Amino acid sequence: MPAAWAALLTLCHLMSGDLVGGFNLDVTHTLIKDGDKGSFFGFSVALHKQLRPEPINWLLVGAPQSSALPNQFSNKTGGLYGCPLTAEAKECERIDIDDGVDRNRESKENQWLGVTVKSQGPGGKIVTCAHLYESRQRVKQPSETRDVIGRCYVLSEDLTENDDLDGGEWKFCEGRPQGHEMFGFCQQGMSAGFTSDNHYIMFGAPGTYNWKGELRVELFNQTVLELGTYDDGPYEVAGENSLKPELIPLPSHSYLGFSMDSGWGVTGRNKLSFVSGAPRANHTGAVVILRRDGGSQLVPELTLWGETLASSFGYSVVMADLNNDR
Repeated sequence: MPAAWAALLTLCHLMSGDLVGGFNLDVTHTLIKDGDKGSFFGFSVALHKQLRPEPINWLLVGAPQSSALPNQFSNKTGGLYGCPLTAEAKECERIDIDDGVDRNRESKENQWLGVTVKSQGPGGKIVTCAHLYESRQRVKQPSETRDVIGRCYVLSEDLTENDDLDGGEWKFCEGRPQGHEMFGFCQQGMSAGFTSDNHYIMFGAPGTYNWKGELRVELFNQTVLELGTYDDGPYEVAGENSLKPELIPLPSHSYLGFSMDSGWGVTGRNKLSFVSGAPRANHTGAVVILRRDGGSQLVPELTLWGETLASSFGYSVVMADLNNDR
């Protein structure tokens, strides 16, 4: 019996050699980047490789409690920093976005710019968001309204705004029905990202529909005519056109969109799926896997529920291809 077990263990070891790999993390020769005290520097991070006009490797760092720029007329607005991968701790510079404010239409006080940051990869775009950005109407009038809709900024690979996709007009909750039961506390940008093929940009908005939450997937390229993708989204769980919160398979105060990712081959080979966490659903948390339909909806395919009270299951999610079959 001992010989048989030894042979079996040896066989398992040999069979697993190509399936499992390991590596060590070097904790001796580390690079440390410092930000301003109290700025929450490092709340979000992303590695980014710029190819043009010159190759540069960047560490992008969100600091959502950074002091406001002079033209923002606020105290704390948050910001995004670019850090070259050098040994200098104080070499990070604030990226020049979101300067200025129209105080008759918006407030950037405590908007948390930099709450999330993601890169498309080498030579690709960057997205960063301020999920507490506030839209205002009828300022200083008795009927003044303030709606925490959130917004996101897209930058080109060199950390500047270069084309029509760039800038801060990524705010899908603006102009929609307000109030907490619809889009008045949308909080777009608590999560954001790109699909791996860079065909779509994604936004999580956990405050939508009385905090049921929402996920939006939108076409993201400048070659729509060449690709012939005239009717490819945008997609939302409640329907981009219908806006029906009953289509969201979760109760109020679930926070769907708090986290999100996408991947291929999850529920079917060569099939794109979207996954989003709802850490307050049923007081345990949940994760929903969705697909695109033929119209404007993200259709839930599977819901995974947390098992422990207050565990915040779904607080963060990531898709991974463990067996390299895609």
